[in-house]
Amino acid sequence: MRNRIFFRTAVLLLLSALVLTACNRKPKDREQYLPNITGNAGEVLVVINKGYWEGELGSTLREILAGEYPFLPQREAVFKLFNATPGGFTGSYLLHRNIVIVNVSPEVDTTGIRMTRNSWAKPQVIVTVSATTPEEASELISDNRELIVNTIEQAERDRLIASSKKYEDKEVRMAVTENIGGSPYFPTGFTMKKNTPEFMWISQETTYVNQGILIFKFPYTDSSQLTPEYLKNKLHDLWQANVPGMRENSYMTFNKVIDPGFNNIEYNGQTMVEMRGLWEVENDYMGGPFVCHIFPDPARENIIILNAFVYAPKYDKRKYLRQVESIIYSFDWK
Repeated sequence: MRNRIFFRTAVLLLLSALVLTACNRKPKDREQYLPNITGNAGEVLVVINKGYWEGELGSTLREILAGEYPFLPQREAVFKLFNATPGGFTGSYLLHRNIVIVNVSPEVDTTGIRMTRNSWAKPQVIVTVSATTPEEASELISDNRELIVNTIEQAERDRLIASSKKYEDKEVRMAVTENIGGSPYFPTGFTMKKNTPEFMWISQETTYVNQGILIFKFPYTDSSQLTPEYLKNKLHDLWQANVPGMRENSYMTFNKVIDPGFNNIEYNGQTMVEMRGLWEVENDYMGGPFVCHIFPDPARENIIILNAFVYAPKYDKRKYLRQVESIIYSFDWK
């Protein structure tokens, strides 16, 4: 009996020491002991009172977080949502990858939106909305819709980039760097399909899914080459010359119904033009979504086009597009 009591006391003392040690660690030290996140890519857990979820506040959240993802052949939501009540937000729910917590109470002291990371798991992102009324919460969410969506999108992108860097194919990256002076990080499974001084084609192909990165390089002369009209015409010519279809006189081209969209973006210190749209094959029945990052090299001698695309006729495309888009976002000059 005495030995048993001694053993239980020793275990309790050891657990107490571990808890105290964890509490005294710096935040970065603490993160290494957190469990890994759960949930599938593109999922968001919304923690909210059931009545609010079924009312106007829930409608606002669904409109913003589960709205239509742009430039896909079929309708897909930006994120897949599921919800838990505050009382049920325990256990495995705490480990979810993307969490939106809606805290509505007259006792809320500070209203607003707060972003935190790695509270219960890693790499995790938590968006907390605090308001005194559901109407105030709805207004906060509407006014900050881009911030909320972009925060979760960036968290998903960061996870994919980290995975690409961890499991990269160094030979592919070295070949691209040798050609254009920098490269994205390509995860294992992507292989070089074509390699010329002005054009490279890297892809991962399975029975029903083709994820590709096309890299174009051409001389830079002036800023007019970065306008939407010029870039659309230029990419059409580059596709026609370099990306043939399966049939005679077939080649990659733009969807004839939906024009591509353009944005000027800055990421990782690089200013670039984003072109996003739908591609198809002239004289054939293939097609899918694409996204391009377009920018001059540091010496302003050449323009680089990083063109990510997906062909997955049997499946939803959002997941596959996010994967290849994260690859071109990982581009780094060397």
